[in-house]
Amino acid sequence: MFNSRPHFHTSILSFALVALTFTACAAPATTPPTPTAIVSGPDAISVGVASNDFGVGTPRIPFVMFQGAHPIADATMVMVTAFDLSSGTATPTWSGAATGYSDYDLPYWVVYPEMKVAGRWGLVAALTRADGRQAEAQFVVTISDTVSAPDIGEAPPASQNRTLTTEPDIAKLTSDPVPELGLYQLTVAEALQSGQPTIVTFATPAFCTSRLCAPVVDSIKAVYTDWKDSANFIHIEVYKDFGPPLVFADEMAEWHLLSEPWTYVLDAEGRVVARLGGPVSPAELREVLTLVVK
Repeated sequence: MFNSRPHFHTSILSFALVALTFTACAAPATTPPTPTAIVSGPDAISVGVASNDFGVGTPRIPFVMFQGAHPIADATMVMVTAFDLSSGTATPTWSGAATGYSDYDLPYWVVYPEMKVAGRWGLVAALTRADGRQAEAQFVVTISDTVSAPDIGEAPPASQNRTLTTEPDIAKLTSDPVPELGLYQLTVAEALQSGQPTIVTFATPAFCTSRLCAPVVDSIKAVYTDWKDSANFIHIEVYKDFGPPLVFADEMAEWHLLSEPWTYVLDAEGRVVARLGGPVSPAELREVLTLVVK
Protein backbone atom coordinates (compact mmCIF):
# COMPACT_ATOMS: atom_id res chain seq x y z
CA MET A 1 0.00 0.00 0.00
CA PHE A 2 1.30 3.46 -0.86
CA ASN A 3 2.62 5.43 2.07
CA SER A 4 1.82 9.14 1.62
CA ARG A 5 4.64 10.14 4.00
CA PRO A 6 7.88 9.09 2.32
CA HIS A 7 10.93 8.02 4.24
CA PHE A 8 13.41 10.88 4.49
CA HIS A 9 16.99 11.42 5.55
CA THR A 10 17.65 14.12 8.12
CA SER A 11 21.10 14.99 6.85
CA ILE A 12 21.35 18.06 4.63
CA LEU A 13 24.23 16.32 2.88
CA SER A 14 21.96 13.55 1.70
CA PHE A 15 19.93 16.02 -0.31
CA ALA A 16 22.98 17.68 -1.82
CA LEU A 17 24.42 14.39 -3.00
CA VAL A 18 21.41 13.29 -5.00
CA ALA A 19 20.25 16.58 -6.49
CA LEU A 20 19.94 16.62 -10.26
CA THR A 21 19.05 20.06 -11.57
CA PHE A 22 18.64 21.27 -15.12
CA THR A 23 16.89 24.21 -16.68
CA ALA A 24 16.07 25.25 -20.20
CA CYS A 25 18.27 26.75 -22.85
CA ALA A 26 18.92 30.44 -22.44
CA ALA A 27 20.34 32.16 -19.38
CA PRO A 28 20.80 35.83 -20.16
CA ALA A 29 21.55 36.98 -16.63
CA THR A 30 22.83 34.00 -14.66
CA THR A 31 23.61 30.38 -15.38
CA PRO A 32 21.70 27.85 -13.25
CA PRO A 33 23.96 25.87 -10.91
CA THR A 34 25.25 22.51 -12.06
CA PRO A 35 24.37 19.50 -9.92
CA THR A 36 26.62 18.62 -7.00
CA ALA A 37 26.43 15.01 -8.12
CA ILE A 38 24.16 12.79 -10.16
CA VAL A 39 22.73 9.52 -8.97
CA SER A 40 24.40 6.76 -10.98
CA GLY A 41 23.46 3.26 -12.02
CA PRO A 42 20.96 1.94 -14.58
CA ASP A 43 18.09 1.69 -12.09
CA ALA A 44 18.66 4.93 -10.19
CA ILE A 45 15.66 7.27 -9.87
CA SER A 46 16.53 10.94 -10.20
CA VAL A 47 14.68 14.22 -10.65
CA GLY A 48 15.42 17.10 -12.99
CA VAL A 49 14.05 20.50 -11.98
CA ALA A 50 12.77 22.13 -15.16
CA SER A 51 12.78 25.83 -14.23
CA ASN A 52 14.27 28.38 -11.84
CA ASP A 53 13.55 31.78 -10.21
CA PHE A 54 11.45 30.36 -7.36
CA GLY A 55 10.15 32.75 -4.70
CA VAL A 56 8.84 32.42 -1.17
CA GLY A 57 5.21 31.30 -1.02
CA THR A 58 3.83 28.50 -3.18
CA PRO A 59 6.06 28.49 -6.28
CA ARG A 60 5.28 26.30 -9.25
CA ILE A 61 8.06 23.70 -9.42
CA PRO A 62 8.02 21.56 -12.58
CA PHE A 63 10.16 18.44 -12.64
CA VAL A 64 10.92 15.37 -14.72
CA MET A 65 11.69 11.97 -13.22
CA PHE A 66 14.24 9.61 -14.72
CA GLN A 67 15.27 6.01 -14.27
CA GLY A 68 18.86 6.10 -15.34
CA ALA A 69 18.79 8.14 -18.55
CA HIS A 70 15.16 7.38 -19.40
CA PRO A 71 12.23 9.64 -18.43
CA ILE A 72 9.58 7.93 -16.32
CA ALA A 73 6.17 8.07 -17.97
CA ASP A 74 4.23 5.43 -16.01
CA ALA A 75 4.00 7.00 -12.55
CA THR A 76 0.39 6.91 -11.37
CA MET A 77 0.97 8.93 -8.20
CA VAL A 78 3.74 11.21 -6.97
CA MET A 79 3.73 12.56 -3.42
CA VAL A 80 6.19 15.33 -2.62
CA THR A 81 7.46 16.31 0.82
CA ALA A 82 9.35 19.57 1.31
CA PHE A 83 12.13 19.96 3.89
CA ASP A 84 13.50 23.24 5.20
CA LEU A 85 17.31 22.89 5.05
CA SER A 86 18.07 26.22 6.75
CA SER A 87 19.04 24.53 10.01
CA GLY A 88 21.31 21.59 10.72
CA THR A 89 18.42 19.16 10.39
CA ALA A 90 16.15 18.69 7.40
CA THR A 91 12.69 19.52 8.78
CA PRO A 92 9.60 18.38 6.84
CA THR A 93 7.12 21.26 6.57
CA TRP A 94 4.77 20.34 3.72
CA SER A 95 3.52 17.32 1.82
CA GLY A 96 1.17 17.00 -1.12
CA ALA A 97 0.47 15.35 -4.43
CA ALA A 98 2.10 16.50 -7.66
CA THR A 99 0.11 16.84 -10.87
CA GLY A 100 1.39 14.99 -13.91
CA TYR A 101 1.11 16.11 -17.53
CA SER A 102 1.57 13.47 -20.20
CA ASP A 103 0.35 15.56 -23.16
CA TYR A 104 3.85 16.92 -23.73
CA ASP A 105 6.92 15.62 -25.52
CA LEU A 106 8.55 14.83 -22.18
CA PRO A 107 6.16 13.82 -19.36
CA TYR A 108 6.53 16.15 -16.38
CA TRP A 109 5.05 16.84 -12.97
CA VAL A 110 4.19 20.07 -11.16
CA VAL A 111 3.96 20.78 -7.46
CA TYR A 112 3.14 23.98 -5.54
CA PRO A 113 4.71 23.42 -2.10
CA GLU A 114 4.44 25.90 0.74
CA MET A 115 7.88 27.43 1.27
CA LYS A 116 7.71 30.25 3.78
CA VAL A 117 11.39 31.15 4.06
CA ALA A 118 14.16 31.78 1.55
CA GLY A 119 17.08 29.37 1.24
CA ARG A 120 17.76 25.83 0.12
CA TRP A 121 14.90 23.37 0.30
CA GLY A 122 15.03 19.62 -0.11
CA LEU A 123 12.18 17.73 -1.71
CA VAL A 124 11.45 14.01 -1.74
CA ALA A 125 9.34 12.67 -4.60
CA ALA A 126 7.76 9.32 -3.70
CA LEU A 127 6.30 7.71 -6.78
CA THR A 128 4.08 4.74 -7.44
CA ARG A 129 4.36 3.23 -10.91
CA ALA A 130 1.68 1.54 -12.99
CA ASP A 131 2.87 -1.95 -12.01
CA GLY A 132 2.77 -1.06 -8.29
CA ARG A 133 6.50 -0.50 -7.83
CA GLN A 134 7.45 2.36 -5.52
CA ALA A 135 10.55 4.52 -5.44
CA GLU A 136 11.87 7.80 -4.07
CA ALA A 137 14.14 10.53 -5.35
CA GLN A 138 15.48 13.60 -3.60
CA PHE A 139 16.24 16.99 -5.12
CA VAL A 140 17.06 20.51 -4.02
CA VAL A 141 15.73 23.93 -5.04
CA THR A 142 16.74 27.43 -4.02
CA ILE A 143 13.97 29.77 -2.86
CA SER A 144 14.49 33.55 -2.94
CA ASP A 145 12.79 36.31 -0.96
CA THR A 146 11.89 37.98 -4.25
CA VAL A 147 11.87 36.63 -7.79
CA SER A 148 13.69 38.23 -10.69
CA ALA A 149 10.98 38.07 -13.36
CA PRO A 150 7.45 39.52 -12.89
CA ASP A 151 5.59 37.84 -10.04
CA ILE A 152 1.98 36.88 -9.40
CA GLY A 153 -0.23 39.96 -9.04
CA GLU A 154 2.22 42.31 -10.73
CA ALA A 155 1.84 44.14 -14.02
CA PRO A 156 4.56 43.04 -16.47
CA PRO A 157 6.53 45.44 -18.67
CA ALA A 158 4.49 46.97 -21.49
CA SER A 159 6.88 45.64 -24.11
CA GLN A 160 6.97 46.98 -27.65
CA ASN A 161 7.90 43.62 -29.11
CA ARG A 162 8.11 43.25 -32.88
CA THR A 163 4.95 42.15 -34.68
CA LEU A 164 3.98 41.47 -38.28
CA THR A 165 2.98 45.13 -38.49
CA THR A 166 6.50 46.35 -37.76
CA GLU A 167 8.30 43.35 -39.31
CA PRO A 168 6.28 41.67 -42.09
CA ASP A 169 8.84 38.89 -42.57
CA ILE A 170 7.67 36.14 -40.21
CA ALA A 171 11.03 34.38 -40.53
CA LYS A 172 12.61 37.28 -38.64
CA LEU A 173 10.09 37.06 -35.79
CA THR A 174 10.27 33.38 -34.94
CA SER A 175 12.42 30.31 -35.40
CA ASP A 176 9.29 28.15 -35.48
CA PRO A 177 9.35 26.24 -38.80
CA VAL A 178 5.53 26.19 -38.90
CA PRO A 179 4.52 29.49 -37.29
CA GLU A 180 1.01 30.48 -36.29
CA LEU A 181 0.66 34.06 -37.58
CA GLY A 182 -1.86 34.88 -34.86
CA LEU A 183 0.91 34.88 -32.25
CA TYR A 184 2.66 37.86 -33.87
CA GLN A 185 -0.13 40.41 -34.18
CA LEU A 186 0.07 42.34 -30.90
CA THR A 187 2.66 44.01 -28.74
CA VAL A 188 2.43 43.34 -25.01
CA ALA A 189 1.61 47.04 -24.58
CA GLU A 190 -1.38 46.68 -26.90
CA ALA A 191 -2.54 43.49 -25.22
CA LEU A 192 -2.46 45.13 -21.79
CA GLN A 193 -4.93 47.73 -23.05
CA SER A 194 -7.24 45.25 -24.76
CA GLY A 195 -9.37 44.26 -21.77
CA GLN A 196 -8.77 40.58 -22.52
CA PRO A 197 -6.59 37.96 -20.82
CA THR A 198 -3.20 37.51 -22.45
CA ILE A 199 -0.68 34.68 -22.80
CA VAL A 200 2.92 35.77 -23.41
CA THR A 201 5.46 33.06 -24.19
CA PHE A 202 9.22 33.52 -24.39
CA ALA A 203 10.71 30.56 -26.25
CA THR A 204 12.94 29.64 -29.16
CA PRO A 205 11.60 26.57 -30.99
CA ALA A 206 14.55 25.98 -33.31
CA PHE A 207 17.39 26.81 -30.92
CA CYS A 208 16.23 24.97 -27.83
CA THR A 209 18.58 22.13 -27.00
CA SER A 210 16.24 19.99 -24.88
CA ARG A 211 12.88 18.28 -25.17
CA LEU A 212 11.69 20.44 -22.30
CA CYS A 213 11.60 23.80 -24.05
CA ALA A 214 11.15 23.07 -27.77
CA PRO A 215 7.48 21.93 -27.53
CA VAL A 216 6.25 24.97 -25.56
CA VAL A 217 5.28 26.98 -28.63
CA ASP A 218 3.49 23.90 -29.98
CA SER A 219 1.42 23.87 -26.77
CA ILE A 220 0.59 27.55 -27.21
CA LYS A 221 -0.49 26.97 -30.82
CA ALA A 222 -2.70 24.04 -29.80
CA VAL A 223 -4.51 26.15 -27.21
CA TYR A 224 -4.67 29.21 -29.49
CA THR A 225 -6.86 27.31 -31.93
CA ASP A 226 -9.69 27.00 -29.38
CA TRP A 227 -9.14 30.16 -27.31
CA LYS A 228 -8.07 32.83 -29.82
CA ASP A 229 -11.40 34.67 -29.55
CA SER A 230 -11.22 34.83 -25.75
CA ALA A 231 -7.60 35.77 -25.10
CA ASN A 232 -4.55 37.38 -26.69
CA PHE A 233 -1.63 35.10 -27.59
CA ILE A 234 1.90 36.46 -28.05
CA HIS A 235 5.11 34.59 -28.79
CA ILE A 236 8.35 36.51 -28.26
CA GLU A 237 11.50 34.92 -29.64
CA VAL A 238 14.38 34.64 -27.19
CA TYR A 239 16.82 36.00 -29.80
CA LYS A 240 16.84 39.25 -31.77
CA ASP A 241 17.90 37.36 -34.88
CA PHE A 242 19.28 33.96 -35.63
CA GLY A 243 22.94 34.89 -36.03
CA PRO A 244 25.53 33.86 -35.59
CA PRO A 245 26.09 35.15 -33.07
CA LEU A 246 22.83 34.68 -31.19
CA VAL A 247 21.90 37.83 -29.26
CA PHE A 248 19.14 37.85 -26.67
CA ALA A 249 16.05 39.91 -27.43
CA ASP A 250 15.66 43.11 -25.45
CA GLU A 251 12.48 41.76 -23.88
CA MET A 252 14.42 39.02 -22.09
CA ALA A 253 16.31 41.66 -20.09
CA GLU A 254 13.23 43.88 -19.81
CA TRP A 255 11.34 41.04 -18.09
CA HIS A 256 14.45 39.97 -16.08
CA LEU A 257 14.16 36.40 -17.33
CA LEU A 258 16.98 34.14 -16.17
CA SER A 259 16.15 31.27 -18.53
CA GLU A 260 13.72 30.18 -21.18
CA PRO A 261 11.06 29.15 -21.90
CA TRP A 262 8.68 31.19 -19.78
CA THR A 263 4.92 31.47 -20.29
CA TYR A 264 2.96 34.21 -18.55
CA VAL A 265 -0.82 34.31 -18.18
CA LEU A 266 -2.29 37.76 -17.53
CA ASP A 267 -5.86 38.56 -16.52
CA ALA A 268 -8.07 41.11 -18.27
CA GLU A 269 -6.60 43.87 -16.08
CA GLY A 270 -3.08 42.98 -17.19
CA ARG A 271 -1.91 41.41 -13.91
CA VAL A 272 0.09 38.20 -13.72
CA VAL A 273 -2.09 35.23 -12.81
CA ALA A 274 0.41 32.48 -13.60
CA ARG A 275 4.17 32.35 -14.29
CA LEU A 276 4.99 29.05 -15.92
CA GLY A 277 8.70 28.40 -16.27
CA GLY A 278 9.91 25.44 -18.32
CA PRO A 279 7.50 22.93 -19.83
CA VAL A 280 3.85 23.84 -20.35
CA SER A 281 1.49 21.29 -21.84
CA PRO A 282 -1.79 22.19 -23.55
CA ALA A 283 -3.70 20.66 -20.64
CA GLU A 284 -1.87 22.73 -18.02
CA LEU A 285 -2.32 25.94 -20.00
CA ARG A 286 -6.03 25.29 -20.46
CA GLU A 287 -6.40 24.76 -16.71
CA VAL A 288 -4.88 28.18 -16.05
CA LEU A 289 -6.90 29.89 -18.75
CA THR A 290 -10.16 28.75 -17.18
CA LEU A 291 -9.26 30.97 -14.22
CA VAL A 292 -9.13 34.15 -16.29
CA VAL A 293 -11.38 33.64 -19.31
CA LYS A 294 -14.98 34.52 -18.46
